[in-house]
Amino acid sequence: MSNVGIVVVSHSAPLAQAAKDLALEMSPNAHITLAGGVDSAFGTNAQRIAEAIEEADTGAGVVVLLDLGSAVMSTEMALEFIDPALAERTLIVPAPLVEGLMVGAVSAAMGSPREEVAREAMRALEVKRAELPAPEDIDTGTPFATELREIFDPLVTASTSPTTLAHPSLPEYQDAGDTEWISRRFTVTDPAGLHARPAAALAAGVSALKAKVRISHEAASRGPSDARSITAIIALGVQKGDEILVQASGPQARDALDIVEQLARRGWATDGENPLPTSPLPAHQRTPGSGLEIVVGPALVWRPQRSTDPNAAEVSFTQASAIVRHYLESLGHDPILALQIGLLEDITFTRRIEEQIHIGIPTEIAIRRGTAQTVALYRDLPTDYLRERADDVRALGELLINAVRGIPLGGLSEAIAQCTTPPVVVLDVLTPALASEIEAGRVAGILTALGSPTGHGALIAAARGIPILTGNAQARHVRSGQEIALEPTSGSVTIDPSRAELHELLKAYKAQQALHDEARQHAHEPVIYQGDRVIVAANIGIESDAHVAHDNGADGCGLVRTEILFAHLTSLPSIAEQCAAFESIASQVGSSQPINIRIWDVGADKPLPYFAQDPEDNPFLGERGIRLLRRYPQALREQFRAIIRARRHAPVNVIIPMVTTVSELAWARELFTQALADEGVNPADSHLIPEFGMMIETPAVALQIAQYAPAVDFMSIGTNDLIQYIAAADRANSAVAEIAHDCVDLVLDLIHQITTRVSCPVGVCGDLASNAQYIPQLLASGVRVLSVRPGLVPHIKNAVRHAGEHLVSSPPKPED
Repeated sequence: MSNVGIVVVSHSAPLAQAAKDLALEMSPNAHITLAGGVDSAFGTNAQRIAEAIEEADTGAGVVVLLDLGSAVMSTEMALEFIDPALAERTLIVPAPLVEGLMVGAVSAAMGSPREEVAREAMRALEVKRAELPAPEDIDTGTPFATELREIFDPLVTASTSPTTLAHPSLPEYQDAGDTEWISRRFTVTDPAGLHARPAAALAAGVSALKAKVRISHEAASRGPSDARSITAIIALGVQKGDEILVQASGPQARDALDIVEQLARRGWATDGENPLPTSPLPAHQRTPGSGLEIVVGPALVWRPQRSTDPNAAEVSFTQASAIVRHYLESLGHDPILALQIGLLEDITFTRRIEEQIHIGIPTEIAIRRGTAQTVALYRDLPTDYLRERADDVRALGELLINAVRGIPLGGLSEAIAQCTTPPVVVLDVLTPALASEIEAGRVAGILTALGSPTGHGALIAAARGIPILTGNAQARHVRSGQEIALEPTSGSVTIDPSRAELHELLKAYKAQQALHDEARQHAHEPVIYQGDRVIVAANIGIESDAHVAHDNGADGCGLVRTEILFAHLTSLPSIAEQCAAFESIASQVGSSQPINIRIWDVGADKPLPYFAQDPEDNPFLGERGIRLLRRYPQALREQFRAIIRARRHAPVNVIIPMVTTVSELAWARELFTQALADEGVNPADSHLIPEFGMMIETPAVALQIAQYAPAVDFMSIGTNDLIQYIAAADRANSAVAEIAHDCVDLVLDLIHQITTRVSCPVGVCGDLASNAQYIPQLLASGVRVLSVRPGLVPHIKNAVRHAGEHLVSSPPKPED
């Protein structure tokens, strides 16, 4: 015969464990499971409670004992996410936690039904009442009696006439004559209302004052209650968004109201503490992932500072540049930040500013004018991606102005560190510098009012696996402390989600988390499709991506973007520098894993200062990739040599981008042969010769693929460019994104034709490979090599295991 299980829900894991230990001393055979705390912090979590109920049930039902505040809400939520039959067998009992657990455990161990276990737990309070004077046995005219009644029966609070109560352990201020009350009204913003923590903070704040303070929840016809009684405050049933009336009398009445006002401004948290959300999603205590997770967290609104000390001495432009350089360099060696550092040395940019300062223009105005002139140049560029680089210039100008004003740079990382719960960082624009201050795992996500997914700041955050939504106007209306829910896959944002919305988010999160857990568990295992090994490699842009790729179980690197890897340099890197970078990537990913290095894919939306180009009306149809490199044969030959040299220590290979004609490929192959000779590699030593591959990005190549196959060892399809060239739709232009999406099926058909016409391996390294919904069709088309974003490797491997179960329903998002 199975016994009733008992679940203990508490804000504190140690408290729950201690209560369980005490109960088991009396009844060792009781079946008790715990849902206490949230990781190492205080709090409750609906998902954890649901799992505890499922564990506790052996068929006879479950009794849940809990403490105050969000424990009630979280437990109610948990019932909605377990099997309905189990929910019917579960009773939530408002019994005292410790005493109720002790007697309930005894009853459950004896085989009593769940209703009897619940009754026994409720009767536990009678033991304490028998030992202490019951409210009805005390003169109800005394303040202490009234307070005891409130503690034992919170309903009394709602029906008692307005009375000022005293705290039994504190000296009470005595009125002289008629009581005169002053009052203020406050809106409660804590996600769980006036629960235990804010009630305790309020009571502690006013208890020591020479004042009587009472609180009323007028909309619910509850109160007034003594502000020095935590239980009385909680019994008012104040929820988020409710208004309370706080009244005070006595010499320090105004001080008392001021304290309550300060508490309200802090989000109803004690001084030095951040408001704690009570979201049921465990994503608050998250680790870096794919960046696609549903997350909920309190908003940390970060706005640029606008004021400074009027008496502070103005910093010169030269000094400001040095300050900004030091700040940017302190954030690490990200190539994107290096571009801003390089702009500090840019002759055109700095000359515009210095010339105006020379003629007497104030430094700040000169910086604004010089920045605006440079931004204007970017606005005239031909693509959305290039025009967005103006944001980087504008951000640099703001840093310089702040430095001139004497405003300290940075500070976001410190603000995040002060949050006890990972927040959703809300900004107008996510600059590269700000993105570099945001450490993965310390935030739940990022929401911006402006910008796009291809902005440099967004790229940095995405590479770190941080969920981010950009260009959402709702960000302008968010206040710090408000709860924010982000759904990166759908792009939706919910501010202050209702209980029903949190229910739906938890459902989606649980489904998502189940897939994530399954994917992570098997991330380092090979995947098979119809008897064939499927390689799931990672696309690498910066060296740190290699570490992420390894941690996520990548089968090597399917694409190393050298134009991004070396974008921080102002001059062409040497053979030795390139070789060292390639070997570093290989060592991080795993020395036995293949590393496919794409040669300089420069031009269009990826310019580099050491590959000069004349302005073009349509750069995407102009000199880019192998076309541009034909003007720089020595640079290509040196890069070939670096790859060949690295081959002695790692299995690196070569990929040629933007091939359109057979003659381009033949020319590159000839230079490659010369580079082999330069490095002294004997053609007979095949293990020292990198495999020679090509990108398929143009319709011209895709439609006559058989002509190219004899010249290469492998092929990789860049679906981003292939789609945009087939659809004649700029991949970075959201206005024509739907057109590009409508051509995806055509491209999938074309991929199938390619794989059936050539015998060499054919992989996909574009965004179609990073979208799990397209994996079944890619595999069915004969693709056996997929190169994806590093953080998505586990998910794509999981998609391979489940190929055939899903249909295409969403467009890919631009990656490079």
